[in-house]
Formats: sequence, C-alpha cells, structure tokens
Amino acid sequence: MKKIYFFLKNIIYLVLPSSIVSIISYFGKFRHYKISYSQFGEDLILEKYLENKKIVKGKYLDIGACHPRWLSNTHLLHKKGFTGFCVDLDEQKLKWFKWARGTNVETICGAVSNSTKEFKEIYTVKTKSPFSQIDTASEKQALLQEDRKKVKFIKRKIKNYHINDIFKKVGKINVLNIDIEGEDFDCLKSSNLQIIDPEIVMIEEFGSYFPSDELSNFFSKRNYYLISICGKTKCFAKK
Repeated sequence: MKKIYFFLKNIIYLVLPSSIVSIISYFGKFRHYKISYSQFGEDLILEKYLENKKIVKGKYLDIGACHPRWLSNTHLLHKKGFTGFCVDLDEQKLKWFKWARGTNVETICGAVSNSTKEFKEIYTVKTKSPFSQIDTASEKQALLQEDRKKVKFIKRKIKNYHINDIFKKVGKINVLNIDIEGEDFDCLKSSNLQIIDPEIVMIEEFGSYFPSDELSNFFSKRNYYLISICGKTKCFAKK
C-alpha cells in the first residue's frame, strides 16, 4: 500500500499545475506542516521522541500548566490519549483543564517548591486575559517582570507542596513538563527524579540560550541527554 501511495503522490506532483498541487497539499494528506500548541514547538519535539520510543499512550505531569491549549506543552499529548496531572497556582485556570480534558486529567492547586513549609507566598498579576503567563512564586522574577512590563503583582499565600510530595502522588510517568517562572531548576534539583522516572523532561531555564553547566550535569548524572533547545525550554531525555 505504501508503494501505491507514493506512486500516486508522485503522479499528482508531475501532472497537475503547481498551484493546484499547493492547494491539495495544504488541505490534503500531503501537507508539510504540523500544528504546535507550545510556545516554541516543544510538543512537536516531544511527539517525535515518543514515536521513536514507541510510547503510544502514557502519562504526563505538567507543573505550571497555565492553560489547557494555549502555549501548552501537553495539549498534543491529551489529544493522543495520554492522561495526566496538571498543577498550577490558580484554581480558576485548573477549572478550564477539567472542562477541556475531563476525566483524563487530575488537577492540583498550589505552589511547588523545594520547601517543606505548609504555605508559600506567590505573586499574581491582574491582566485583561484571565490566563496570566507571569504568575510566579519567585519574588525576584516578580520584581523583574514589574520593571519590564510595568505591571503590579499581588502577593498572597497558598498551599505549598515539596516537589517530592507531588511526585509521590503521581507515581511513574512518561513526560515531565516544569514551567514555574524562575524557580524551575531550584525546585527540580531538590527532588528524587526516580520516583516518577520520566522518559523525557522539559524544563524552562532563564539566562543563556544553552543550558547551564549545573543543569546539564544534573541530567547527565541521571543518564538524560539534551535532545533540543526550544526558546527557554530545554528538553532532556533517556536514550
């Protein structure tokens, strides 16, 4: 069947005018693009890696989930039948996850950190959109964003989880996405990654385009390899 498919495809390209071929390619099965829901195309890297590992359906953990579709590294996984856990500072955002992903997602509202304290101060900002991208538990990051974007953060306390507590609740997963606006690596390096044993980790790191030596060494010691850099997101995976 594959030989017949490619034969017919080549005939179409040879016989029809290029303008018609372009229209067919755009609307049909011959299109040369894929839709990404991530900010920098992370989900397409993730999709290709999982195909290579022959992981068809699995489980993810999305820490700092924000929105079920817009700028989401896990929406494509949901579409493919993955189940998962989404963690965010804002209960209102998580209601949208329950609406969009139904019984395939479990939501957890709270801050995730390297601290064992019961509560943690967070910084949220009121925007025209109900889905702020810059809510954070990092005072340093909040002050930086206030200066850059001329916004005012509101400080309050919410339930705090040490990252290992989240890991123990979730158990073995395939994909870990962590995007908590400035505290990502400080949080992760205090964890026992073996608890969830993910095949691939996507983590946001500010600063240099390339991962810091400390971040690279953390994953190297655990037999993970850098497979892509997508904007601020670094993707590390097992062979």
